[in-house]
Formats: sequence, C-alpha cells, structure tokens
Amino acid sequence: MPRAQLTRSAIIDAAFEQLAETGLDGITARALAARLGVRAGALYYHFRDMADLQDEMASRVLATLLADPVPDGPADDWRELLRAGGHRTREILLSFRDGAKLVAGTTLVDDTALRGLEAPVRVLVAAGMTPLDAQRALQSVNAYVTGFVIEEQHRHPVGGGDRFTAEERRARLDPDEQPLQYALSDEVVSLPAEAFEWGLEALIAGIGVRVGL
Repeated sequence: MPRAQLTRSAIIDAAFEQLAETGLDGITARALAARLGVRAGALYYHFRDMADLQDEMASRVLATLLADPVPDGPADDWRELLRAGGHRTREILLSFRDGAKLVAGTTLVDDTALRGLEAPVRVLVAAGMTPLDAQRALQSVNAYVTGFVIEEQHRHPVGGGDRFTAEERRARLDPDEQPLQYALSDEVVSLPAEAFEWGLEALIAGIGVRVGL
C-alpha cells in the first residue's frame, strides 16, 4: 500500500518492518520499494545506497543504548560500567532480528548518540585509564558482545529451528576418541547466557590487568 509521503524516516521504518519479517538479507531496494509502493529508484533520492540506509538503521538501535550510556552506581566503578554496558548491548541487539549483524561495521550517524560516547570514556578516565585505554576497553567489550550475539542469532534464527543441534554434533564425534568435545556439545551449540557472562567477566578482568587497575 503506498505511503502518503516518501521520507527518509518512512524508508527506515519500512526497513525495520522488512528486517522483522525477512532478516537483514531481505532488505533490498526492490523489497522496500514494493513495501512503500514506489519505484526502487525513488529510494536513492533519500539514501546514497543500501549501506547508507543500514547506517541509519544501526544508529537508531545504538541511540537507544546511548540514551543512557552510564549505569547507576559509583562514579568510578569502571568494571560495573563495562559489565552493565555489555549486558544492555546484548539485550538490545537480541531485541531485533539480526540486530548484531545490523550494527556490525556501521557508522554512527546520530549526532546526539555520538556525543553520548563521551560519558563512558570520562568514567573510565576518572577511574585511572588513559583516554586511549578507555576507548579500547569500550571497543573490546562492544566487539565481544556483537560477535557473541551474531553467533547466537545465527544458531537460533527467528522463525525457524536451530541450524545445528547438539545431537547432530555428537553424531559427528566419536565419544571414545573425542570424549571432551562430545560432552561439550550442548554448551557449544546452545551458547547459554552463562557462556556470555563468563566471556564478559574474563574480558573485564583482562582489561583490568592490562591497564593496571
């Protein structure tokens, strides 16, 4: 059904609708044009290309996260900042189909959200990190969370069964020759929340050792 007016915002809204229905790979100019009731070429009056559109979509997702970039708690508790930020990022990315793939490698185009990045760096610097170490700590946690969620969403896609089950994995292993991997199949395939927690805490502990805090 045609929309009343074609705007950047309307195209982004349609792209999120398409994302929910078909995933990131289904967001094409043809699919969006059909959804909006326009010719595909009309989209390019508003966006340079589909990567430009993906930057806008990712910025909407990240703006939600950066609306409150510093959790409540002691002002110098840098570990809790990274811990809470990691969990909140995972929660937000999981709330969108292919959310982690959507934001990976994109450019933040929302100026308000971009300015919000100053606050967590300031907390880490106040705790004793250099600005560069603070930035790298935040980037490392973000990369870990994004990568973990990409794995989660790939293995357990919306609207379908698991891509690979523990039973299928065990069938490819010999319990006598590979007893450890055989026993770990449920852990490897399911990627439980405890695995995310373990990795996040290990990363935070490693950052503390690296920066001497």
